[in-house]
Amino acid sequence: MSDYEIVDTNAENIDGCSLCGNKNANNLGRRRKANWLKERYSEGLRYNVLRSEKFGDVGMIEYALGSHTWRPVEAEDYLVIHCLFVSGRQHKGKGLGKLLLESCLNDAKQSKCRGVAVVTSPDSFMAERDLFIKAGFVSVDRIPPYELLVQKLKKTAPDPRFIVERERLLKTYKEGLTILAADQCPYAVKSVERIAEASRRLGLEPNVVRVGTAKQSRELPTPYGVFSIVYDGKLIAERPISATRFMSIMRRNAEQTDEREPE
Repeated sequence: MSDYEIVDTNAENIDGCSLCGNKNANNLGRRRKANWLKERYSEGLRYNVLRSEKFGDVGMIEYALGSHTWRPVEAEDYLVIHCLFVSGRQHKGKGLGKLLLESCLNDAKQSKCRGVAVVTSPDSFMAERDLFIKAGFVSVDRIPPYELLVQKLKKTAPDPRFIVERERLLKTYKEGLTILAADQCPYAVKSVERIAEASRRLGLEPNVVRVGTAKQSRELPTPYGVFSIVYDGKLIAERPISATRFMSIMRRNAEQTDEREPE
């Protein structure tokens, strides 16, 4: 482990760090992510980078206080992990994910929090559950394929829970195509651009909504919390997707609509 260290970032040093595996300073998504982080530090958000002497930045963990988390969960006085990953095959199997997780758990203990919570999913955009289960986390809520895990530091504390209220938001965007995205994910920008371009080829002018606060993110109709696509009041995607995937969804949606229409 001597080859690796965990760097605690702040508004002064974040521009020199890799963000979610993105090291390109000219990338729009990375620039927006950096600005997003600078606005969040004052809210208690932490973004710790795993740095190798030989390879540079190879991993990260991002987490926030439950009152300021960008996941639709109720987790007052908990720390909520947004993202945790280690990149590169050569860094796998070395306990580096555990090292990042322990930095968050230690922070929770020092801050006298109730515990640490995380939303997991087999989807590539979120952390998988195995690391957390091995570390003693337990499942407290599920909205498949998402699962809310927690490690309590105060055994009598109430369980965190999902607070997804899908129908209310879907009624707000009941006509046309709406893309809701936050700068929390640096890969969302490219997805929004490509989906917007594809939708115009279908004759649809997309309504792109920037999710600008933690409160707004907790109102999205999915546990992912920072990205959604709604078409005519129906949730059709809940994470960044490719234009090809979007077109496939729209084609299938059109076929289903045709099947329901009377002859």
